[in-house]
Amino acid sequence: TGPIKVGGEEFKQLAPIPMPPMGLTYQQIADVLTYVRSQFGNKAPPVKVDDVKAVRSAAADRTTFWTAEELKK
Repeated sequence: TGPIKVGGEEFKQLAPIPMPPMGLTYQQIADVLTYVRSQFGNKAPPVKVDDVKAVRSAAADRTTFWTAEELKK
C-alpha cells in the first residue's frame, strides 16, 4: 500500500485503497513471482512453493497490507 519508488521514480496509488488479495494458490504465487523477477534480468532459480508457504505462514497473523518500506527489509 502507498507510493513506491522504482529506479528513483515515484509511483503513487491510483486509488485510495490497496489492491485486494487475489486468492491465488501457493503454486500460482510461486509462478507469478518467478515470472516477475525473471523479467528484470534476475537469473535466480524459480521460486519454490515451500518458500511461499513459509512466508505466508510467518505472516499469517498480519492484518494490514504491506508497505514499500516494509518490503525493503
